[in-house]
Amino acid sequence: MGRPRKAASTGANPSSPGVRTSTPELKSASRSSSASTASKSSVSTSVSNSHSTASLSAPTTSRKGAATPAGNPKGRGAVPRASQVKFTDTARGDSGDFKNNQEKLPNVASSTRAANVTNIKGDSLRKGTAASSQLSKETVMKIEKETRGQRNNPKWYEERENRITASMAHKIANSKYVNEKSTEVPQSYLKAVVNEGPRVQTPAMSWGIKNEKTAIKEYEELTSKKAGKDVKVEECGLFIHPDKSWLAASPDGIVHDGTSGKPVKLLEVKCPYKHRDHTVKDACKDASFCLEKNGDTYALKKDHSYYSQVQCQLAATGLAKADFVVHTKKETAVAPVEFDAKFWEKTEPKLEKFYYEAVIPHLERKNPVYLPEE
Repeated sequence: MGRPRKAASTGANPSSPGVRTSTPELKSASRSSSASTASKSSVSTSVSNSHSTASLSAPTTSRKGAATPAGNPKGRGAVPRASQVKFTDTARGDSGDFKNNQEKLPNVASSTRAANVTNIKGDSLRKGTAASSQLSKETVMKIEKETRGQRNNPKWYEERENRITASMAHKIANSKYVNEKSTEVPQSYLKAVVNEGPRVQTPAMSWGIKNEKTAIKEYEELTSKKAGKDVKVEECGLFIHPDKSWLAASPDGIVHDGTSGKPVKLLEVKCPYKHRDHTVKDACKDASFCLEKNGDTYALKKDHSYYSQVQCQLAATGLAKADFVVHTKKETAVAPVEFDAKFWEKTEPKLEKFYYEAVIPHLERKNPVYLPEE
């Protein structure tokens, strides 16, 4: 749907949607002058939704596929963020109206799981200790709140580092490397994940940032009128996938029912610089444009990078629905998107492959404290 826009802007009221969060894991071995003893420490965190996540009491599987006892697992996991602390095992149910989308997600097996963690931040190495694989509801909400403001918040950059985020999902999933057409790791993608690349802000990006609040305001007016009741968009921070803690997403907002206050769906906004002076309908004539016109409605093209981005956001938040908004000077259009289980079943393993076969080895090479197992 779409309509001519009215220039307006508004701030979003913070709230904390109920989500599950987890933290990546990575094994570390350090040298000993008197013996070849590995000094290991672990931190593993996640939050359970309607089904609980395995804790460290269960055996883990090494990269070679051999099960190892809990408390002394071998293998590789991922790199945690600086905000990691120790938490007790706390399972919980869904919060608000967030649909447990995780039941639809494929349980992708990996031979590269571990529970020994070290936290890498630049040249520093901070070791954690054994902890539960779950986070309390309070901790989940705290992490999400601490990363609000997103690009204007240093904490947001810190938590994104060494995680594959939704904006990179399409590029990585369609790379020659993960599709086994090349053995060369795409360095620009790798650097984006580990935060070694430059932070560039193009005119198109500046335009999008400048007009995002106006787009959200018009979306609220448009959808409230259609629904016959208030629809509110509230800001959010970084959502980390509950079971795949190397995966994260930062939607542009969470849509709430203005009457009940319950979360309904996530919001992703695009303000295309190329088509800023066009109607969205006219922009659809461009074959490279993200939307297509289906009668009186708009749809997000499934082969477009934004489709992968939204699917990753849905997977990370556990929500079942999203509204994809395209805003120009002449029109604001909304394309509804639902979680696509079949699409995600094909996409997620590719992202996981890149993480464990490209990101983890890179971090091991980068940090000399990481030694291969004998």
